[in-house]
Amino acid sequence: NAAEDERVRTRKIAQTETDLSRAKEQVDPLKDQIAKHLRDYQDVEPSVNQNKETREGTEKQLYAVQQKVRAMQAESGEGKQALAVFGSKCTALHAAVEKSKKANKFRGPVAGPVGMYVKVTPGKEKWAQIAELATGFGSLDRFIVTNQDDLKLMNKLRREVGCGPRDCALYRIHPRSTEEKYNVPAPPEGVETITSVLSVENAMAFNFLVDNCSIDTSALADSKESSEKALLVSDGNGKRCIRGGTIRKVFVFPKGDHWQVDKAGNLSMMGNDRGMKQTIGVDRSAAIESAKHEMKAMQQELARNKSEEKAVKEASYKSKKLWNQAQKDHQKTSKNIEKMESVLDDLKAEAETSEEVPTIDTSDYEKDIQEAEASMQDLKEQEAAIVQEIHSLQPGVKDQRRQLDEITARNRRILDDMEKVDAKLEDIVKGQARRQEQVDKVKAKVQQVERGVEEQEGIVKEIKGKLGGALAGARKMQFDYHRDQKMFELKKENGGEIPPGEEVELEPTDEDLEEIETVEPPKESKHYKSKIQNKLKKIDQEIQRRNMTESDPAVARDKYFRAKKDLDSKMVQINAIERNCKALSKDLRQRKNRWRQFRGHIAEMTNIGFDEFLNKKGSAGEVEFDHDLGQLNLIVQKDNADSNSQTKDVKALSGGERSFATLSLLLAIGESLETPFRVMDEFDVFLDPVARKIAMENLVTIAKKMEHRQFIFITPQDVSNLKTDPKLRIFMMKAPARSAIVGGAQQQTLNFGN
Repeated sequence: NAAEDERVRTRKIAQTETDLSRAKEQVDPLKDQIAKHLRDYQDVEPSVNQNKETREGTEKQLYAVQQKVRAMQAESGEGKQALAVFGSKCTALHAAVEKSKKANKFRGPVAGPVGMYVKVTPGKEKWAQIAELATGFGSLDRFIVTNQDDLKLMNKLRREVGCGPRDCALYRIHPRSTEEKYNVPAPPEGVETITSVLSVENAMAFNFLVDNCSIDTSALADSKESSEKALLVSDGNGKRCIRGGTIRKVFVFPKGDHWQVDKAGNLSMMGNDRGMKQTIGVDRSAAIESAKHEMKAMQQELARNKSEEKAVKEASYKSKKLWNQAQKDHQKTSKNIEKMESVLDDLKAEAETSEEVPTIDTSDYEKDIQEAEASMQDLKEQEAAIVQEIHSLQPGVKDQRRQLDEITARNRRILDDMEKVDAKLEDIVKGQARRQEQVDKVKAKVQQVERGVEEQEGIVKEIKGKLGGALAGARKMQFDYHRDQKMFELKKENGGEIPPGEEVELEPTDEDLEEIETVEPPKESKHYKSKIQNKLKKIDQEIQRRNMTESDPAVARDKYFRAKKDLDSKMVQINAIERNCKALSKDLRQRKNRWRQFRGHIAEMTNIGFDEFLNKKGSAGEVEFDHDLGQLNLIVQKDNADSNSQTKDVKALSGGERSFATLSLLLAIGESLETPFRVMDEFDVFLDPVARKIAMENLVTIAKKMEHRQFIFITPQDVSNLKTDPKLRIFMMKAPARSAIVGGAQQQTLNFGN
């Protein structure tokens, strides 16, 4: 029937509201889980790529070490050092060179790699590492040839064995340098030189190291202090220089740093960032064993990298899986909430349209009725017992009645006497009646007042009940305020989330409500009511002004926390960008400092070269670089023994002197330029014969030493005093044939093919 349907509908509404409340309570924890798992996944994902790159880098290093071990194991030369220690391609290229030698394919002698001819002098083992460092990087794997044809053949062999641009580089030496070693001076007292520490059995290799690595001008010492004590001296003007004049650089322990003194007497110290190692004098077994130890360490590191990569991948997969599951649970809960809200709306709408008046369920009172019926049965039993007791007491009642009759008769007599007395008193009573009437009126008024008091007491009681309810509501509101304030502060301090260790009571207990003190406001409630209404109006106006549609404070608070979290993340990014800017600025300053050092070094080397070229003509000079104004000034001293002949005005020089100074400047600057070709046209037209001869000889000598560059000199002067050789070729232009044909003399060309 309709009543039963109404009861069923009411129970469904209550159950649905309970389920809906529970489902809504699960939404925030699910959101927190989604955010947490997403953060975990984002934190782990960069580590996956980093571990992958680390593992791939370790695999490449391990492969290189394995190739090195295989190359050294394949070397079978008896009594020779393992060539693979000088380079991974040295063994293969050396085998190809030996094979070509047997086939007589080379036109001249070939040597290499250089390191196979270098040994440590007995008793000088402690200097081996620093001596190898002083020779320079990439010099021990060089192969040396003496002519252009052999150079082409060596390049072909390098391509066949797969040499890279830096593997087994080639060096072309003059054929005369293959006959005997250069004479080098003995080391100064108190220090060693590379030539005294290393013994080179092959003349080509020795002369290459002297020309290319300056092993005869590099000294070795135990410390900077001892080297300065042994080599550093000062002239009468306090200008410092290196004793003996042959040493240019001094390498010292323990790191291989080196120092040198420029022409101005300034000492500069250069640090060594690369570690020192020894490949010279190491036999095959020790090198292979060392490489195997390195390979084993690399294999262990690779295994560790793979394990770390696997663990990080598993953590990333787990975080991603938990994140997806949390999203699914959140979507499922959201759908259930929407479904329950829809069902609840339908039930409420159905209840509102129902004509049946809701009935009260009296099932809870049935037990009380049963208890009342039991009490009534007990009372009936007590009544029966009392009636029986009355019947048992009736004989005594009769005796008492007889005594009562006697007393009644006696009382009647007394009443008659009293009537007489009453007659007498009647007159008195009549006067008293008037007073009694007044008393009755007063009593009526008193009763009316008492009824009014009772009514007021009821009103006061009702007001007290309302006051108690209002006080309980106020205490509940005060508790909710403190609870929300605490949650707000915790979320504000922790990026919108409550820390796991913090607990916030959502519902108060009776003890919590009793502990809240009642504060008497200084003003009436109407004042605060009007104040609250004004605040609400201002809030509504602000909401309309900002075009805000959110009315739920909880949702607005969550939006605030999300916005604050986004702001904090942006601030973190800004701070990271600021740190990167500072780091880039610091790096820029360092690069500028290094660039200034390079610029100063180039200026110093140009100055030294300019003076050396002028010294060959008996002059001296200096180049002043003004980097701030972008100017270059020359100081030329015509006679290097006469300081009075010094001039800063180049125009004061003769044409030949000016040309020679210009030529010296170009050669000095050219040392710092990486140009493969240098062309000088009519550079000696203003030179006198002596200066021209000196200049031409210097140019030819310098050009021959710098085999990595090609020089072209164009001059109308006679160069018949120069002797041609494989490095020097002279092309003479024929005089133009005069003819009467229109156009006159014609320009001729050189036949370089011949």
